[in-house]
Amino acid sequence: MSALALSPQDLMYAAARRHFDVFAEMVFHLLEPATPLSRGWYLDAMAAALSDVESGACRRLLITIPPRHMKSLYASVAFPAWVLGRDPSAKLICVSYSQDLAAAHSRNFRKVIQSELYRRVFPGAAGSFIRTLEHDLQTRDGGYRLSTSLGGTVTGIGADYILIDDLMKAQDASYPEARRRANEFVDETLLSRLNSKAEGRIVSIQQRLHEDDIVAHLKGKGGFRELELPAIAVKDEMIPLTYGRIHHRQINEILSPKREPREILDRMRAEMGARVFEAQYQQNPTPPDGAYIDWSRIQFYDEVPPRNRLFKIVHSWDVASSTEPHADYSVGTVWGHDGTSWLLVDLIRVRLTYADLLARVRLERNRWHADMIVVENSSLGPALLDDLARDMRCVSAPEHHASYCGRLAAKPRTSKEERMMAQVERLYSGLAKLPRQASWLDDLRRELVSFPSGRQDDQVDSIAQFLEYAVGRGGRSILAGDRRPDPARRR
Repeated sequence: MSALALSPQDLMYAAARRHFDVFAEMVFHLLEPATPLSRGWYLDAMAAALSDVESGACRRLLITIPPRHMKSLYASVAFPAWVLGRDPSAKLICVSYSQDLAAAHSRNFRKVIQSELYRRVFPGAAGSFIRTLEHDLQTRDGGYRLSTSLGGTVTGIGADYILIDDLMKAQDASYPEARRRANEFVDETLLSRLNSKAEGRIVSIQQRLHEDDIVAHLKGKGGFRELELPAIAVKDEMIPLTYGRIHHRQINEILSPKREPREILDRMRAEMGARVFEAQYQQNPTPPDGAYIDWSRIQFYDEVPPRNRLFKIVHSWDVASSTEPHADYSVGTVWGHDGTSWLLVDLIRVRLTYADLLARVRLERNRWHADMIVVENSSLGPALLDDLARDMRCVSAPEHHASYCGRLAAKPRTSKEERMMAQVERLYSGLAKLPRQASWLDDLRRELVSFPSGRQDDQVDSIAQFLEYAVGRGGRSILAGDRRPDPARRR
C-alpha cells in the first residue's frame, strides 16, 4: 500500500515506529487519558538522547531532571517498549529504588505492550510476548524487560540495556551507608550484567540528591554523555532535540514555565529549603548549610569585550603554598571595567610551585595589560607581592618590567563567610557580572552555591577579595579618571 493510501492514523503509527518522541507521546495519552500533555522542549531533548542510545550513537547516558517531568514514563516504560518493538530480541534490565516502584513501572509497560496502540505500531512484536509476569516480560525471540530494585537479584541474567531510574529515595541520600550500598549495587551487580561491555548501553535518569549520589558515582567513571536539565537554567547552552533541531537555553530560563513558573519555583525553594531545592530541582547538590549564594540572582553579560574596549583591568589572586593533589588551588580572577560594570573576563585555577606561579601571574598580567594586581597577603602572597613590586619599579629583569601595573596587598580582617556575605550583593546588583559562557563557569557555580560548606572555596576567596577592593578606596580611585577605553591598549 502506498503512503498516499494510508490514513492519517496509519501514518502516525508508522511515524511512532521510526521516531521515539512520537511513540512516547502516544504512550502518555494511553496511560494518562484524562491528563493533557504539557509539551516542552525538554521532552524532545530526552527523546533525542534516548534515541541515540537505541541507535548506538550513545552507549552511556546520564539524564538529570527535576521530579514530575515524565522521566520514568520515558525511560522505564515507553523506551523499553519502543526498543523491544523495533528489536524483539533486545534484553533490558530496568532498576528502581524499591520493588513497589519497579512493579508499578512494569504494570504500565505491560499495559502498553498489550494495547491496541502497540499492536498497530509494532504488529510483529506485540504478538511475540510469551511470558508476562509482574517483573519479567519475555518475547519469543529471546528478548525481555526484567524489572528489579536496589539489592535485587539478577544473577545469571544478561542485558543489552541497563536502565537505572531513581535508584535511591530522597530521604535515604543523607546516609553514607545508603549511598555506599547503591554504588556497590551498580558496580558489583548491574554493570557486570552487560552482555557486551563494548556494545551494551547504560542509561541513568535521576534527580540529584547528594554530592556523592549515584550520578556523581557514574560521572566519576567517565564516558557518559550528560543531559542536565535544571528547573532554572544556570548557563547558556545548546541542547540537541529531535530531528536535528537545537534548543538554545539561556541563563535563568525556566524548564517548564507553564507547569512550574518562576513564582512557583521560588515558593518551593522557600518551603523545602535551598539545599534540597538546589539538589532535586537544580541538579546541583550542596553540602548542609551551603547555598548561601543565590545563583539565580547573579547578573551576567554576553561576550567578553576585547581589551581595547575595557577601561581598566584588575587581577585578584588568592595563592596557595602546596602543589599536592588535594591541596588548595591558587586562583586568579581577571576583571575588566567596560564603563558601567566590572566583568569577570577570565579565571585561572592552578596548583603550581612558587616559581611557576610567579611566571603565570606575570604571563596573565602581560596578556591582559593589567592595571592592578591584588594579592592576599598570606601564604606565598608576601613573596609574590615583593616580586611584583620589583617589576613595577623596573628593578627586576628587564623582560619583567611592568611600570604600568600596580600591586596591592589585601589583608583579610574577617572570616571567609563574612567577607563573601558582605560582598555578594555586588553580584546581584550588577556592579560586577559573570559571563554567560566560559569553560570554567560550571566549576565556579558549584563552588559558589555550595559555599561555605563545599570542598573548595579558593574561587570564592578571589572574588570576595576583588569585590571588597572594587567598592573600596582602591577601586574607586582606579575608576576616577577618564572612563573612555584607550584604543591604544592591547588585549
